[in-house]
Amino acid sequence: MSQLLDAQARENGTRFMIYPQNKKLKGFEQPEVVYINLPPGSIQVGPEDDRMYVVDAKDKHEYRIVGEGPRYSGPRFPPVQPNEEGHFDHIHPDDRAFSSTVMYATVRRVLDIWEDYFGEDIKWFFHEAFNKLELIPRVEWNNAQSGNGFLEFGFACKEVVERKCVELDYNNPYCENFDVLAHEMGHTIKNSIIGWPQHQEETEEYHGHHEAFGDLIAIVSVMHFDTVIEYLLSHTKGNLFSKNELSRVGELDQSHEIRMAFNDKKMSEIQPIFDERTGRWVREEHELSKPFTGGAFDVLVDLFQLNLIEKGLIAKELGERAYETHFQHVTQEEKNKIQQEFEQCYQGKEREFKDALLDARDYFGRLMASAWRKTEPNDFYYWNVVENMIRADQELSNGKYEQTIRDCFVWREINATATDRPLLNTHIVNELIHFPNSETNEASTH
Repeated sequence: MSQLLDAQARENGTRFMIYPQNKKLKGFEQPEVVYINLPPGSIQVGPEDDRMYVVDAKDKHEYRIVGEGPRYSGPRFPPVQPNEEGHFDHIHPDDRAFSSTVMYATVRRVLDIWEDYFGEDIKWFFHEAFNKLELIPRVEWNNAQSGNGFLEFGFACKEVVERKCVELDYNNPYCENFDVLAHEMGHTIKNSIIGWPQHQEETEEYHGHHEAFGDLIAIVSVMHFDTVIEYLLSHTKGNLFSKNELSRVGELDQSHEIRMAFNDKKMSEIQPIFDERTGRWVREEHELSKPFTGGAFDVLVDLFQLNLIEKGLIAKELGERAYETHFQHVTQEEKNKIQQEFEQCYQGKEREFKDALLDARDYFGRLMASAWRKTEPNDFYYWNVVENMIRADQELSNGKYEQTIRDCFVWREINATATDRPLLNTHIVNELIHFPNSETNEASTH
């Protein structure tokens, strides 16, 4: 959300506690207070509001087939009560109830952020069937999924035998991993904003963008934590064309992440695999998402660097050299030199660097929201979205960043020559959604 609305939420909102990154990561072991953009007393026990509600189900298995879903009517733990002032930040992280409050707060926070960027309320894609989104924080399962009117999350796996999870890690619920939950909420937002194509006009890039959409929602959302911004800048000194906390999407521990937003993937490098279900060679959607996610991440970082250049905080030549680190011809010696130059520029200018990054975050959020609002699901190709980004930039800044946007995608071979081939339906976390004109739901593991 904009910096102004974020300040208003801190002044008048309801307090919750959230881990800004996976709690197993160094520097993020403790949750921090966030402010949901609703006044104290307006969020009911549960938590529940006019858009969503939490059900802390007992011993529940995942929703598996079409027809299973809200409202959950099985056994459950008591709903969480706010304190006397109407806040929920009194719940301790060791309490089971914390999973309920952190899941609600994460989903609501992401919704607050993106409704501000879209400039209007996001109407749920399932609104004709359900008026509220059901949130289930603890399912006896080593996965998670978004679906028709619900989000439900299980646990990381503690022990794997022959590629199967035989023991859940109850100390690591997925609902407490901000990136993973924000990514899944991104799918719900995508389904509500863009919708689904007609079956005959379904492209594999539509499915790849489904994953990229979730990644970008998560990246921008996590940038609304001061601890993340300050940690990021203190460790990179502003050199964001690097492997860092922002570019590592869905971190599972200190050395593993789901995807890397800072990447050098081109469309031609995403090789098809054989899908035994359909008997076709297809490109897997998580792999196919990488060129678009990488290009969009480059736009975000370029916006930041252009802000720094305009403010005289770095030289244009340094920004150009930093961008070149995408490519293999750049030596480690040159990368080290670039980092040293960023460190020299950053010293004593920490506040200015932070302001430049927050301004870039908000412009990028508005840019993507406007582009996605213009995007149609039928006959979908990545270049459609890029052209919509260019149109949005024209509306927001009279086309100030058009060349930057084009440059970040063209070398990744994202252009109008893409071919339309069906795509295998696989997910980092499951989705169980009743697609229009479909008799069954496809759901598979992250």
